[in-house]
Amino acid sequence: MTGTTFLMRAWYTKNIMMEKKGDAGMIVERQLGTDDQELVWVESLVEADNDRQKLQQSYGLTEEILTYVTDENERSHYDRDEYLNTQLFVLHVPVVIDEVAQRSITRPITLLLKGNRVFTFTTKRTQWVNELLEDKLKRETITDTNQFVLISFFILFDQFIGPIRRINAEQNRLDRQLNQSPDNKDLIALSNLQQSLAYFVSATRNNTMMVINLDNTPFGKQLSDKNRELLMDAVIEARQTSEMTATEADVVDRISSTFNNVLNNNLNDTMKFLTIWSLVLTIPTIVTGFYGMNVKLPIANSPISWIFTIAITVGFMVGIAQYLRHRHFW
Repeated sequence: MTGTTFLMRAWYTKNIMMEKKGDAGMIVERQLGTDDQELVWVESLVEADNDRQKLQQSYGLTEEILTYVTDENERSHYDRDEYLNTQLFVLHVPVVIDEVAQRSITRPITLLLKGNRVFTFTTKRTQWVNELLEDKLKRETITDTNQFVLISFFILFDQFIGPIRRINAEQNRLDRQLNQSPDNKDLIALSNLQQSLAYFVSATRNNTMMVINLDNTPFGKQLSDKNRELLMDAVIEARQTSEMTATEADVVDRISSTFNNVLNNNLNDTMKFLTIWSLVLTIPTIVTGFYGMNVKLPIANSPISWIFTIAITVGFMVGIAQYLRHRHFW
């Protein structure tokens, strides 16, 4: 992965306010940079009604904005509200729902710029994003909210790498399994990989389109030279994760196709075997059926007629078997 150009310096933070009500939700304010900068990061769990009311009353956020940030089907995009002077960024992050089975999905998280505040809106499944950003941004000196957003992009895009590598390891195991005998567990594992990658391919592609298009938005046009470099780093990271995911999805699809071909060939071999033996085993029935009729047949009344019947049966069976083998049916 490409290295970032931003400096690794100390990030000063302090809690200004924390409100907790059991599992009802939580809003946390953190100061970014130094005291005289007055830059504030507001973390919010958008699933909580208390948080929604607090965001509307204390921060002047509208119901429309809160509807955006609570929609789990929202696609990655940028939106600006000139009247409220807000800029909204939606991007998708990976969410592992079964680490053993390698099942993952993606869920949107939202960053919102409003004055000197930057908001991050998460759900219970994506609450780890705030902890991750807090840990990573300790090593940064945040001088403006745009810088916070751009560094967050880079960090969050990079979170696809771990799940993709684990999928790659499982894909390699399934690939080796092709040399043996694939079973139903392997097919289920392969299906889980395909489902996870379907989410990842869509999410990383939309993330990439969103961050690339930022250059032509009001947000991108007013960036400083330093922040423009951060935007380029985020674009490069987004493209790399998108390409990695697309490549992995293509490989898994090819393995799935190979699995299907192997299983179809095995089924064809089984059906061919059953067809051949069903033909061969009909011969004794035909021969003995003739000799069971009330008609005159050669040596039908002989004491050794049963030996003659067996000889005819075996002869026909061997003859048909050799014919089918010569015709490559066997």
